[in-house]
Amino acid sequence: MSNFEIYVKTSALGKTGIHWRSIESEEHQPIKDPSSIKRQIFTEENGQIVIVNDLIDEVKPSLLVLRDNGNKKLLLEITGIESPQRSMRLGRKVFNSMVLIADDIEENEIVLRKIAYSAIQNILQKDFSLSQMIEKSVEFFGLEEFRVNIKNINEYIGYIEPVYSHQFSNTDSYPKYQIEHKSSENLEKLAEELQNYPLPKQWLNWDGKTKNDGVLIVVTENLEKRTILHKAGVWRGFANNVEEPIKEVVKSTQKKTEVLPPVEKSLPEQLQVPHQPIPTLWRIMIMLLVGVIVILFIILGFPSPVQAPHQPMKNQQIYYK
Repeated sequence: MSNFEIYVKTSALGKTGIHWRSIESEEHQPIKDPSSIKRQIFTEENGQIVIVNDLIDEVKPSLLVLRDNGNKKLLLEITGIESPQRSMRLGRKVFNSMVLIADDIEENEIVLRKIAYSAIQNILQKDFSLSQMIEKSVEFFGLEEFRVNIKNINEYIGYIEPVYSHQFSNTDSYPKYQIEHKSSENLEKLAEELQNYPLPKQWLNWDGKTKNDGVLIVVTENLEKRTILHKAGVWRGFANNVEEPIKEVVKSTQKKTEVLPPVEKSLPEQLQVPHQPIPTLWRIMIMLLVGVIVILFIILGFPSPVQAPHQPMKNQQIYYK
């Protein structure tokens, strides 16, 4: 566990109240936030910025896994683990949160999957070993601090059942997102995936895009914004009030092609040629042809085929009997 960054958030007895501490050693545990949980993941339509920890309810048993591909890191966050003893001492409920960050390599991923699997068993109330370990490891220190026993955490990691890394049998469906109502059936299926298969290097999120960076897993009680898990593009997301956002329909900007009327119908009425039956047209053409022939006869001086009436010849004598 020496290559893991460990952060714990809980309450002190005094006025310092609830705060994060970086658990660097048994003696050195300064106040410090894990910056990754404040990372911006998207911006709402109204301009409001959404960060990683907006996806969970920190005072309810919750689980979050983040792949920071830019920095080659994996992050596991567990929240909402109540401390009965310190709650009784302080006079109000005290909750514990823990963040573990490591380089994104197979060895570290196996450890984080083991802890995540155990956290789901705790949420399902099947195995309380994780919450018991945290209760044993965190205690008040003076009035304004608390202390975390790293040795207990390391012993717990070695105690819980190992996980395995097989290739997933259904490579088509495995990378596809699943965001649904938090139920025992869905959590048991997620626990089985974490126990037996590696986290996907890339996944298909709600908007149809492929991701290789961002929040992979969210398990929580209630969401402040019901559609936040879809918009964040998580791979596995389960909450009591999860709701799928309405996808916007992109309207086509292409104009419809207008069919123009036939040309003859668009001409002025006086210029339109009425449709004539075929026999009438033939008669007109024959009459025109005959007229042309007659004109040609007249112009060219051909004798008329019609003879003039018979006239008597001059000087012709007429004899009478």
